[in-house]
Amino acid sequence: MRKYDKLVRDKIIEKIENTWWTTKHHIANNDEFEIKLKEKLVEEAKELNEAKTIDDIKNELADVLKVTQEIKKLYNISEDEIAHIMEEKDKKRGGFDEKIILDEASEF
Repeated sequence: MRKYDKLVRDKIIEKIENTWWTTKHHIANNDEFEIKLKEKLVEEAKELNEAKTIDDIKNELADVLKVTQEIKKLYNISEDEIAHIMEEKDKKRGGFDEKIILDEASEF
């Protein structure tokens, strides 16, 4: 049996078991869910980074956004709160419109 120890979508267990596999799984408590949700975000971001085709990019971006929605729900953070923070960061630090790459920095 393969070991996973990761958060999966709600219908994955049923899908696996319908293909003649057996699973061992449990329902996370809130503390474990918080940890696994953040791990899932990193996993999905890595998959987005490795995506090559536009369809793969769309699919992986959808997964990243789904996980971020779940994190917002977990912490009871509204879309408006996030939008406000993004606007404030854009005002203070700018966006990414100019595509600037920092190559080096040194002390004065």
